Amino acid sequence: MNQNIERIEVYLDESKEPLQVLTSPPFKVTLDTRQIPDGPHTLRIVAAYRGGQVEEEVIDFEVDNLPSPFVDGLDDGQQVRGPIEFEVVTGDYAAPKARGGLSILGALLSAVLVLGLVWFYFAFAPSAREIVKEAAAAPAAEGAAHEGGAAGDAAAGKDLFAAQCASCHGANAEGGFGPALAGAPIVENADQFASIVKNGTGGGMPPFAQLSDQEIADLLAYLGSLGGSASSAEVAAPAAASAAVDPAVMSEGKKLYLASCAGCHQPDGSGIATFPNLAGNENLADKDLVIDRILNGRVTMPGFGGQYDDEQVAAIATYIRNSWGNAFGPVTPDEVAAKR
Repeated sequence: MNQNIERIEVYLDESKEPLQVLTSPPFKVTLDTRQIPDGPHTLRIVAAYRGGQVEEEVIDFEVDNLPSPFVDGLDDGQQVRGPIEFEVVTGDYAAPKARGGLSILGALLSAVLVLGLVWFYFAFAPSAREIVKEAAAAPAAEGAAHEGGAAGDAAAGKDLFAAQCASCHGANAEGGFGPALAGAPIVENADQFASIVKNGTGGGMPPFAQLSDQEIADLLAYLGSLGGSASSAEVAAPAAASAAVDPAVMSEGKKLYLASCAGCHQPDGSGIATFPNLAGNENLADKDLVIDRILNGRVTMPGFGGQYDDEQVAAIATYIRNSWGNAFGPVTPDEVAAKR
């Protein structure tokens, strides 16, 4: 449980007043559907964190209470004589309903977890990036190789991407519901990429086992041709770069980090739940990735581009890239401005 949560407010439908306000764990919501009309409804969960961060999740659900009383053994308008016996049947709210499903709160937590895991894997998970070796694979223009060594056709991959992937990852692989894939580090690891495509992520991405090795190679060739990945020099993260970091910038970055980021990523960068660790995280070597995440956020993470100016964003990026065992060098305000 995240101890940095200040309160959780639960709203039903269009109500401006919260149904419940939860200030301490366990954050359990009690909802009596007998007090709600049958039909579709919306539950809105607003979590406020210390430091001012606010996150919101909306769950649509439908109320279908058990039927009103009815009579078994005596029909409406029936003619009767003498003693009769009939049974009055009523709905039992304590009885389990025939159809199963998640509770409202369970559905909320599941949704947050799934989105968080997808973002975690593609944004910062160490397994999603592999350091580029000197003897790299064939150039992207000639197509990537994987598993069976098939050479990919970028043109065919583009068509396949549009048909199978663009709805989640964006028309140009710039990202959408799913992460950006244009030149992403995962594209540099053909075997890992093929495994994810065929098996899914266990979260928001389904498996595409129907795709052949050649089709996956085509996808790799197309995504690799888009460029944008970190160079091998950046991934190597030379420790010498940290020597150029301005202590004043680090101090400012720490202050801003503690105010806006530590609630989820923790003061020591260790992370919590679906918020990844930043300490010793090799993915922070990708300067563009770090700037983009701070400016624009990702799924469960809000963006801070509207809250902080270029110098402040650069200070935060510099601080996390050079703290807790990281030594990836400074980020300048001009580099932030170029990404806005």
